[in-house]
Amino acid sequence: MNGSSPEDRLLTIENEVFPSLFGGLLSKDDRWLDHLLNNLLPDLEKKALALAEECRESGESDDSCSEEKIKELFRDTRDKLGKEHLTRERRARFPR
Repeated sequence: MNGSSPEDRLLTIENEVFPSLFGGLLSKDDRWLDHLLNNLLPDLEKKALALAEECRESGESDDSCSEEKIKELFRDTRDKLGKEHLTRERRARFPR
């Protein structure tokens, strides 16, 4: 990531990091999800917001640098991960 612009790093989070979280969700346990939701995502969100600030300071005005968009993206990701986890739990308890 060294040498990448803040905008490029934000796009990497959106296009590569988030999709990989959903791919790994099926093979992970409750502790992993709890750690992800309560530690990793909040830390990553802080870093993403700092990158958005760098974008604005460097004059970039792309939508990927929008603080509102970043907050919404993280909120939606947390919601989707929670729903996926609940679905997985239901399937484990009530197999077809």
